[in-house]
Amino acid sequence: MHFPVPGSILEAITRLNDSGHEAYLVGGCVRDDYLGIPPHDYDICTSAYPEEIKACFQDENTIDTGIRHGTVTVVLEDYPIEITTYRADGPYSDGRRPDHVSFTHNLAEDLKRRDFTMNAMAWHPSVGIVDLFGGREDCNNHLIRCVGQARHRFNEDALRILRALRFASTLGFSIEESAADAMEERKASMKKVSVERITVELNKLMLGMNPAEVFRQYPRILFEVLPSLEPMYHCPQRSIFHCYDVWEHSLHALEDTPAELSIRWAALFHDSGKPAAITYDPDGTTHFRGHQSISTRIVEETLTKLRQPNAMIKEVTVLVKYHDERIGPDNLQQWLSKLGHPLFIKLMALQRADLGAHAPDVAAKVGNIDDLVVRANEMARSDACLSLRDLAVDGRLLVESGFGSGPFLGETLQYLLQRVINGFEPNDQQTLLSIAMKRLEEYNQRQNIQ
Repeated sequence: MHFPVPGSILEAITRLNDSGHEAYLVGGCVRDDYLGIPPHDYDICTSAYPEEIKACFQDENTIDTGIRHGTVTVVLEDYPIEITTYRADGPYSDGRRPDHVSFTHNLAEDLKRRDFTMNAMAWHPSVGIVDLFGGREDCNNHLIRCVGQARHRFNEDALRILRALRFASTLGFSIEESAADAMEERKASMKKVSVERITVELNKLMLGMNPAEVFRQYPRILFEVLPSLEPMYHCPQRSIFHCYDVWEHSLHALEDTPAELSIRWAALFHDSGKPAAITYDPDGTTHFRGHQSISTRIVEETLTKLRQPNAMIKEVTVLVKYHDERIGPDNLQQWLSKLGHPLFIKLMALQRADLGAHAPDVAAKVGNIDDLVVRANEMARSDACLSLRDLAVDGRLLVESGFGSGPFLGETLQYLLQRVINGFEPNDQQTLLSIAMKRLEEYNQRQNIQ
């Protein structure tokens, strides 16, 4: 291994070996290490059956993580290690999971059931890499190839179709032709896969090296799990402002985003409402009036169906909703106050990517957004009034001055904040308190009249 293997992992392998069992690191950790990527977790496979695994670690904390499928988690030095018995899978009658598994003492039987050659390599500190299916060569060639017949692999578990796309994005690999053909043939079977498993793979894909290229190469497959994107495909944009259709524009925007999940989902969906909003002038010029609100609804519905976290759904919908808003030096403080600095910076990243995917004359204006980001960062570091916590008066002071604790108190604080943000008043305690007291006096007069 190129990277040091944690001592507890080596200890686990040694204990299994000392008890007469084979034990190897397997799967993603071997692949990543071979590719020069630091592994983030380590899985061990072994000829020991589950009860034998537990016997080897009888003095340690063991957890029956998936004992029916041969997996026991052993905690060594506070490090949880998944150890799984070599196994052969039975038939996959539901296209999601094997009907049954059988344990085996044969490493080759275990490796040949795995999805891709790069994931079917094992490693032992004394033996080195065991590569029975050409995984190293495929890694060298940046190629995703199935172990055995591709159609058979995808028939077993349709999620492997999305896994192939995810690896293409995260590793920058190509998909071998017969595997790509089988994925296209079997794409409808992804409907059998649980939403949760699909969402995990999509999120990993979105955070890859270049998710846009995967969407560009395999749109029909991805439309199976993201059908709300399909109307964008080849939807025309005929105007002096655009040089791509809606689909290509969105992918070019996606290419120019930082690897932050909410920004990337927003870039992919920011114009998803355009097909429903399209109108044509007599000369063929296209318009998309009101597409922002349609796009916001589409992305919110899509992410909700994918059961994404509520916080992310909210953030993405805000980004899509405001992706076309005009923001400049004159209203910068208002937008920083409205969104908060972190979300505002994400909106600027989206707007920059969107602008850069327009026709060259429009794309040349991305420097304006860069200037706004510099100003926004300076403003956030300064004592600029951007939120209620920055205001020179607070609720406690107003209550001490005669305000009740009801809704009018909050309304008054928001009123004062907007006066300061819009430049009508200085953020000065005495000035703002005077305005607040005048407002309270008028409020009390209205109440007495009623």
